Amino acid sequence: MPDWSRRRALHALGTATAVALAGCSSSDDDGFEEPPGGGRGDRVTDYELRTVRASAAEPVFWKGERPADGEPSVGGHAYVATEDDLADVSFGDGGPAEELEAFVRATDYGSESALLQQRPVRECYDLRFRGVWREDDGFQTSFCSYLRPADVACSSGDRQTVAVAIRFPFVEDDVTSMGSSWSSSCDRRPDPVVADSGGDES
Repeated sequence: MPDWSRRRALHALGTATAVALAGCSSSDDDGFEEPPGGGRGDRVTDYELRTVRASAAEPVFWKGERPADGEPSVGGHAYVATEDDLADVSFGDGGPAEELEAFVRATDYGSESALLQQRPVRECYDLRFRGVWREDDGFQTSFCSYLRPADVACSSGDRQTVAVAIRFPFVEDDVTSMGSSWSSSCDRRPDPVVADSGGDES
């Protein structure tokens, strides 16, 4: 089946599934709240968000040396609290990486900080940011995935990179923990939080 035909079929199936779930889902994408006892800290509501999408499964940013070809390279996070932290982060080439870099460099370090995350996604899917929680020793974030519009050209077998930068109006001195939940559907609660390892998500 050609990619465009498969794409439309997937979109139709996703739409039908969303309608079926609507009657039993108690969550709303725009009003999502973590249920009590979710094991998270305080939800952060004051932040600025920038999301970019690279056209290939390559890192948008990295800390230290750039991963060599063949090494796991797409995924992970970086918390930037100072100019010294920023000096240890490099950004790739191209518009998406440059856009993310400009946003991160515009942060007023000293009174603000930035949290960066990236993850590979299948080309026919996109990621939606659902929230961030502040804990004593770090942060936890939540994302979900959903099918892109049917008129977006894509190949079901290819992958791209989605990266986000979250700017906070505060600075954490000692961030040692970072976790994320990645739900395969935006119509249900996110999966349990796990350590940020940068694995693949459909």
